[in-house]
Parts: sequence; C-alpha cells; structure tokens
Amino acid sequence: TVEEGNLDACGLGWVLEEGGPVPYDNTMYTWVGGWEGDDVWPYRLSGHFGSHTEGGKGHLDHWEGLPDNVQGLWEYPLEQFFGPAAVCNMSSLEPGAEILPEHLSNVQEDDIVLMWSSYKDAEQPILPGETAKWLALEKKIKMFAVEMPGIAWETNYQAPSPDNSPTHRSFLGNNIPITYPLANLSSLKKDRVTYFGFPLSVERLDGSYIRAIAFEEK
Repeated sequence: TVEEGNLDACGLGWVLEEGGPVPYDNTMYTWVGGWEGDDVWPYRLSGHFGSHTEGGKGHLDHWEGLPDNVQGLWEYPLEQFFGPAAVCNMSSLEPGAEILPEHLSNVQEDDIVLMWSSYKDAEQPILPGETAKWLALEKKIKMFAVEMPGIAWETNYQAPSPDNSPTHRSFLGNNIPITYPLANLSSLKKDRVTYFGFPLSVERLDGSYIRAIAFEEK
C-alpha cells in the first residue's frame, strides 16, 4: 500500500507522478522509479518534498531561453552545498514589500543566501526577478535557500515563456541550486553562519530532500 502522509509547506506530498510539465509552473519531475506497466509502484517518491535542494536539468531545461549547460543536481560540485552563508532577515520590511539589493547588504560573492521573514500569506516580502538576477550575476551567489512561509520568492510562474519564473531562471539557469522550504531561521542570532545541506547524488534526480544545518561562531 501507499500512504502519502501529510503535505509539506508548499502543499506537496511524498508521492508525485513522474513527468509533466505540471500545469502550475511548467516544470518537469524526474526520478528513477516505477517502470511502465508496474501496477504496484507506478509513481515515484518526490525529491521535491519538504526541505529539498533542486537543480535545473530534468526540471526546467525544456524551457525556452535557458542556456545549454544547465546542470543536474548530481553534476554540481560538493562544495556547492556548504560554506559561508548570509542570513537575510526581511522582517523589517513593510508587509508585501519588494526585496531590493539595498536590503541585502550582508551578501558577499560566493555566499549561500538564507532568506526569511516573520510574515505569512499576502504580507510576505516579494523577491522580484531583477533582485534574483542581481544575486545571480552581480553577487554570484552559489545557493539560494529560503524559509516558507516567509518569502514570496517566485513571481510570474504562469507567465508565457521566456518571461515565466524569473527566480528559477536566474538561479537554476546559472547553475545556482535552490533550497526550500527551510524552517527555524529565526533561531539564528547572527547574519553570517556556516551552512551545510547535502542532497543525494543520484543521476536523473532533479530534487533531493536534505538536512539543513547552520553553525554560528560563539
């Protein structure tokens, strides 16, 4: 039997049908799972359930306008998933405000960005596409990780290609993995920490659940 269990913070469950594109954002889901005609396990466990890291290949490399060198999660170097991280607390912004580069002054080149706020629902600060592009191309961050609820980090996810999902395009299109939904970032007391969160290295696995850990200097 298959027990799907509870949904995660994004409303997704452990079990998803492989394939797509899915209607809500035109992404694909890939897994080395059930085979054609298997009436016992025709689905896959979702690597996009709970706190997970995702790469571009197999997930959105079918989108128009993305470069040819979009990497799979299994192709990233191990160093991509740990290192110095900037903790970006957006709770001081007005409800529903846009997150701009001037709000991210603690972000350094090659950082992992951990972003959160105390807001929920329509009051969450919004990460506009231009700020995501700035993080990717100007600051050259190596991972974007976000707490949910807290940040509305993707916009226009149902817009026609190539104008859809600018955050996914800026990060995964530049081989910067995305990690979400995180929790407990409010427990961090400093704005710079050391982050570890390793995904499984399995070919064709476009998203992998992780255990995210941050260390603070005393």
